[in-house]
Amino acid sequence: MDQTRVKNLIKSLIELISFHIFAVGFVLTHHLPSTAINYYLLVLIAMIALYKEFMLPLKPNQFFSGFYSLIFILIAAFGYKSMNPYVSILIFAQLFFLFVTKYIPQKYNLASIVIKDFVVPCFVSIAILFYYAHFISIHFVVPLLLVNIIAIMITYFDGEMNSYIQIIVTAVATLILFLLGYLNIFSTIAVIAFTLITVLLKIFNKFATNNVVYRFIGNILLII
Repeated sequence: MDQTRVKNLIKSLIELISFHIFAVGFVLTHHLPSTAINYYLLVLIAMIALYKEFMLPLKPNQFFSGFYSLIFILIAAFGYKSMNPYVSILIFAQLFFLFVTKYIPQKYNLASIVIKDFVVPCFVSIAILFYYAHFISIHFVVPLLLVNIIAIMITYFDGEMNSYIQIIVTAVATLILFLLGYLNIFSTIAVIAFTLITVLLKIFNKFATNNVVYRFIGNILLII
């Protein structure tokens, strides 16, 4: 296996953990009652992470995607009694969205980026929280959306004026969320500092990584 594929496998693992960090952390830090680990759900989410970070770069054909979907549906069917059907549908929808990105023309690449790096991560994490906590909190959704937006902003920061404006807007949005009670003071400081530091590192060409890593770090900062 070449180095690129090994890196993509590692990214898949990081993505899998990233999907869970804030959802599980939210349950634990708020002392919410939760159900036991559902291994069927864990496998389905792992399949999404694997397809997103490992399979998609290999440009799988329709036959493979269909076969992958069949395995996904079979696992969901076996775990049907132990899983919330709405969660199963929501999780499968994310896999479907990933399939769709293969057919988006290059000129609409922004749509592909939004689906892969924002829509899918957000809704997978929401599905995880909904399964384990049996409800969705606005105090979970809003910070989650913020971190995923920030991760995209940092990833595609290019030094142009628009990029600086976007970073400033997200920093202000973070402060507003703190004032509204969605973030505590420590998470607020950590998120803003993380955003500014990573942008400065990119400006001076000292450090740059991919969206998965930025999102992973951002989710950790939310549970500080």
